[in-house]
Amino acid sequence: MNWSARPFVRIFFPLVAGIFLAYWLPFLREAGFLWFIVLTGILSMAAYVLYRKNRSWKWRWTNGLTFNLTIITIGVFLTNLKMETDISFLNGKEDNYVAEVVSEPVSTEKSVKMILRLEYVVSNDTVQVNGTRVMAFFKRDSLSQRLQYGDIVVFNGKPTAPEGPENPEEFDYASFLALNDVYAMVFLRQDDWNLLGSEEGSIYILAARTRNYLLNALQKNGVTGNNYTVAAAVLLGYDQLMDPELEQEYVTAGAMHILCVSGLHVGIIYLVLSFVLGFLRRNRAQKIIKVALLLILIWFYALLTGLSPSVLRSSVMITLFILATLLSRYKDVYNTLAASAVLLLLFNPLLIFNVGFQLSYTAVLGILMFYQPIYNIVYLGNKVADKIWSIVAVSTAAQLGTFPLAAHYFHFFPPYFWLTNIFIFPLSFAIIGTGMAFIIFSWVPVVSGILGTVLSAFVYMLNYIVGLVQHLPFNGIYDLYYPWEKVMLMYALILLAIPFLLQRKVKLAVPALIVVLLLVSLSTVHNYQVLKQKKMVVYSISGHSVYDFISGNGHVLLADSVQLSEPQKLDFHLENSRISWGLGKNNLSVSEVVENPSLDLFYDGRFGVFGPYKFMIWDGEKIYHTSRAIQLDYVIIAGKGKADLNLLQDMVEFDSLIIDSSVSWWKQKRLRKQAEELNLKYFNVSEQGAFLVEI
Repeated sequence: MNWSARPFVRIFFPLVAGIFLAYWLPFLREAGFLWFIVLTGILSMAAYVLYRKNRSWKWRWTNGLTFNLTIITIGVFLTNLKMETDISFLNGKEDNYVAEVVSEPVSTEKSVKMILRLEYVVSNDTVQVNGTRVMAFFKRDSLSQRLQYGDIVVFNGKPTAPEGPENPEEFDYASFLALNDVYAMVFLRQDDWNLLGSEEGSIYILAARTRNYLLNALQKNGVTGNNYTVAAAVLLGYDQLMDPELEQEYVTAGAMHILCVSGLHVGIIYLVLSFVLGFLRRNRAQKIIKVALLLILIWFYALLTGLSPSVLRSSVMITLFILATLLSRYKDVYNTLAASAVLLLLFNPLLIFNVGFQLSYTAVLGILMFYQPIYNIVYLGNKVADKIWSIVAVSTAAQLGTFPLAAHYFHFFPPYFWLTNIFIFPLSFAIIGTGMAFIIFSWVPVVSGILGTVLSAFVYMLNYIVGLVQHLPFNGIYDLYYPWEKVMLMYALILLAIPFLLQRKVKLAVPALIVVLLLVSLSTVHNYQVLKQKKMVVYSISGHSVYDFISGNGHVLLADSVQLSEPQKLDFHLENSRISWGLGKNNLSVSEVVENPSLDLFYDGRFGVFGPYKFMIWDGEKIYHTSRAIQLDYVIIAGKGKADLNLLQDMVEFDSLIIDSSVSWWKQKRLRKQAEELNLKYFNVSEQGAFLVEI
């Protein structure tokens, strides 16, 4: 790699290293900002002096070392600055708050969800400026559904810190919110809040209001149903309305990228705008006007679509490309890509942890590195066939760039991505082109109606093609297990194998073989751990009873009937651990009788034996008396019935008491008190997280 031609590539890696250090090592955040400012200043001066004075080849490495340490320190400092927030108001008390709505409200079945930025906190007659972002859940009614971006509300509530994961390997929603600069949650009833007014004049508010206008215009001009939800996602980045089944169809087809406003969308808009403004090229003044108009329109569209990481990446890249063209500067694509990443990370270092940010950049890198070698495999004289092969090559290159990360986060691979993209690429151009025309002429009655009909037809064709993939054999590879070490090894294999196979770089054969052996070893170790595992788990899912009995790669999961009817909720809590433990899906009702000798599990609907342990699931009902108390290892208390531990001790003898998450909070409180009085060993799943015992 030519480092001198790619300075931003050299900056990117130490900057990311500094961000990771600050995020993973909390003690660095306790050092104080002054220390980092002084250290950054000293290192910067040292780097400059060495660059100017040190011409010795022998000691040239000190220049690079000092430069990299300076960038790492800057990364640490910026990350600490970003993560510094005032959460002193999370004191468990109700206070009065004045806040602004700073996200698009999303309606669910029972609530309206949005992000509020706290402007003022009124506590003990003291008014404090805050600025913290809070995830608010308003009870859904006619008033909360009318809230929009920029509205100012006053509310009385008790914001609390979001809870971390309570089950093994569960998605960490609290960390996800923190990475999006949200550190608290609050639930508000109708009587808890009032609308004060609306903020005016902000470009963000203008973009949000424009988007709402265009969403309404789509519906008024014949774009309805699934056509509307897909058009809203493709054109305006509004994906809150997507039906889960329709979204799954796009996942299976490998077409989710079309639903996310990305570089493809921004690139098409740039080409269209550049063509329309092509007449501004006669002199330098006109070229400057053209550049200014292009940048304003592209960034307003980025605002309109919500400034997602992929849109930010493509907008920054196109901005740099336009400016380099105006200044007649050499444009290295890798340096431009790195420059866009560095600029975004300087603005928000935590973007590096955003899944969309990671997938956007790896997709572009995959295309830059692998498209040409793949395309060169086949020469097709026919123009149509060549275009089709070009689309296949692009989509394959992008998949090579994103596959390891996508497998890690989503545990899925779409085998027919190459086939669907043959149709999706031209359709996406048609949809985005028609959509842009609709946005421009949405205020013209007849024209907007015609464009709405054409747009709806294109989106219908897209949905139909995507839906066909569901009926193809082997339409998805599910439950992929890709921990981070496997992700890194897979990327290493791709970087070695593609040049070896397509460009005949024989010297890469041995390193590629070593990586393959490491991958095989990693999978072998994991499979061995799966086969020897034996564990019992009482999960923590609020309001529900869910138990798992695992032996090797087999298991039986017992759950209440309500939880079994909500498989998506069950997957949210348990899918990561299930895949990590190498398990399929074997979900049964907790009231069923289970006899499974291969798991060493026997359960009659109340009493059970799993390996060496005997257990009982008790809902508070009286059990028949025997001549002597039944000997048990665990008693699991479930349900909302009255449970008296004195009565329980008369019926059974046990070592440990487990209170599952279906037990109401007031009953939990009473059981805790009673267990402490009786000196009983107990575990409260709702407070302590999932109960797991290894056998």
